[in-house]
Amino acid sequence: MRAIFVALALLLLWVPLAHGDAKTLVMVNGKPMPVFFNDGDSFRVLEGSLAGTKARLAGFNTLESHGPVHRWGDASVREMYIVAKMATLFGRRGVWSCTSDMKTDTYGRALLHCPDLAEAMIAKGFAHAMTVPADPAAPNLMDAQLEAQWNKRGIWAQGTPK
Repeated sequence: MRAIFVALALLLLWVPLAHGDAKTLVMVNGKPMPVFFNDGDSFRVLEGSLAGTKARLAGFNTLESHGPVHRWGDASVREMYIVAKMATLFGRRGVWSCTSDMKTDTYGRALLHCPDLAEAMIAKGFAHAMTVPADPAAPNLMDAQLEAQWNKRGIWAQGTPK
């Protein structure tokens, strides 16, 4: 099963995505906006009234695809890289609905809440629920994470680290 997962992931990564081909439609506060996902939990708005806005998606965190940022149980760096890339591709291939009051994070990115994307990313094991003291993870996100862990999906394929 692991070999099939790695083969599928490598196939998905082999398909080149030119910047112009990677536009994803995201509804932001009810308005359609084409965006470019640079990873699974952030994107940049390409056109419209928010063009150029960098966005961080709240409630979940995906793995980084650069540097030794994540260590996850017994998973190899390569496996974590593949999961990070799959999260980005998954984000790019959907149509998502998000809301924001346009407050920013410490990096100046607008914080957006995309509940359908958050739950889907976590359920597939491409992300984990992320909480901060003022904004705990929604119960449905924690349920999705427990199911992904139980079924050893994505980042949980090697088990759940302590």
